[in-house]
Amino acid sequence: MFKSLALFALLNAVFVSSTTIQRAPAAAAVASAANVSPAPDAVQVLETCINANINNCLIWSATTLPVGCTNLAANGQASDVSSVSTSAGVECTLFTSTTCTGSSQIINGTINDLSVVAFNDVANSFTCQSN
Repeated sequence: MFKSLALFALLNAVFVSSTTIQRAPAAAAVASAANVSPAPDAVQVLETCINANINNCLIWSATTLPVGCTNLAANGQASDVSSVSTSAGVECTLFTSTTCTGSSQIINGTINDLSVVAFNDVANSFTCQSN
């Protein structure tokens, strides 16, 4: 009797530990021009600029963190980002592919020239999270 009960408990533990909970993917960020304020419920997470020293930029905002995979190419910045800046408390990762895969560079703060970290004009997507 005890062997059956122990076997049942073991099988139950294996079943429970192998069950995965499906979570909805995090929402992507929304881009706006540098002189346009984000929506009232949105928070600025990242600024991506096609020139060095934070010039000619898009401001990316989101209503929640983490920010899911966001495609830079869809907003005209395919392989064209030369400087970036994250908001306080936010860490973003740039990726070489449009699907948040490939080579990556973590951004925490401002990088005025991505060539310093060998990532100039190669970013095509990003994700962000609180740090």
